[in-house]
Amino acid sequence: MQIEMLRKLMSRQKWVAVALATIVLAGVLSVVSPVFLTVSNFQAILVQSSVTAIMAVGMTFVIMTAGIDISVGAILFLTSALFAQLMLDTESYLIAFVVTLVSATALGALNGILVVRFRVSPLITTLATYSIYRGAAIHLTGAQNIPVPREMGFIGNGRILGIPVPILVLLVITIIGVYILNRTRLGVYARAIGNSERSAKETNLPVGRATVAVYTLSGLVTGIAAMILLARVGGLQSGIGIGIEFTVIAAVILGGTKLTGGSGTVFGSVIGAVFLVLIDNGLNLLNASPYIYDVVRGSVLLAAVAIDRYSAVRQQNALDVQRAARLTA
Repeated sequence: MQIEMLRKLMSRQKWVAVALATIVLAGVLSVVSPVFLTVSNFQAILVQSSVTAIMAVGMTFVIMTAGIDISVGAILFLTSALFAQLMLDTESYLIAFVVTLVSATALGALNGILVVRFRVSPLITTLATYSIYRGAAIHLTGAQNIPVPREMGFIGNGRILGIPVPILVLLVITIIGVYILNRTRLGVYARAIGNSERSAKETNLPVGRATVAVYTLSGLVTGIAAMILLARVGGLQSGIGIGIEFTVIAAVILGGTKLTGGSGTVFGSVIGAVFLVLIDNGLNLLNASPYIYDVVRGSVLLAAVAIDRYSAVRQQNALDVQRAARLTA
């Protein structure tokens, strides 16, 4: 009976599966290393996953519209470069903070505008902007490492009431993301567009504005993640953001958001990000070669896509059976 209830819950809330996998993996790692079951280590895992998880919140909305954003890693790099350069030139934290967030939001909005205006596949569009944004960042910095002032480290390494700041920022963004998805029109529009863009247009939903809005949201949260990452590493490095877009996408798909759009969950995406960091943590505990990390991440992404496709086929088959039953009744 309990197994049947769990199965039904997992079918309705797909994030339950990755949550259970996270608990099982945590149990295995606690056996491998007694140090794992400590408050400090759990906090460290959440801090490590905060950047990916924050970006995954925005990516959830994009994928729910049946879109994709390959450029988030480049936006992360460009906004990090912009923030570091502004801190050097103006020595004003406030100016650098505001300009960086506005720029990240504008870059995300540009992605959405290009997708809507030119009706080009989001994959092709964001692949092109990925190259543009990363090239602009390299031109801006001359491919040099740029240190950031010590006071900026508070965003990435500071604590409030004993809780690391990145965890608090992640918590706030997750709550806001859940609210937007479940309590605002944007969440309704994102689901409708993902289920059928044609039907959404026929019912006079603002498909264009909603599409631009989800990409804008993705850009905004990526800008926030960029400043946290920059503060954590202590300065700009030319390798920032490379490959992180695939980790973010994997986290979203693992969390239960359909790659074909129409349904998703912000909380599940955050759990998916934590799960991926746990995998890295486990590989580190096992002293695995650092070159195997990308192989594992790629395999997880492939498995997530395969599971998503399998689930979609099963759901479609069930609908076909129900439709056939009604026709023969």
